[in-house]
Amino acid sequence: MNLSRFDELEQKFGLLISRINTLKNEKLGLQREIYSLKANLEQARITSSGGEDIRTKYNALAEERDRLIMEREFIRNKVRSAMERIDDITAQKED
Repeated sequence: MNLSRFDELEQKFGLLISRINTLKNEKLGLQREIYSLKANLEQARITSSGGEDIRTKYNALAEERDRLIMEREFIRNKVRSAMERIDDITAQKED
């Protein structure tokens, strides 16, 4: 039985899991920064009208968050596809 394909899939699956975890950590960091920027923006609105820079940063972070969410979904779909292929291969071997 040639297990090299399984080894390759296992390695790719490990890389996907690692990337997903990295994206989760980045997402958490961006969420913290967004909350901080929201607080800073509110404070700036109260004290002055100089919140434009903060608003720009907030918008950039929101765009980055959206990009990371899309990338996470893309990776999630790849993992799902890999798992389906693994299931199909194991089901064929059982027959």
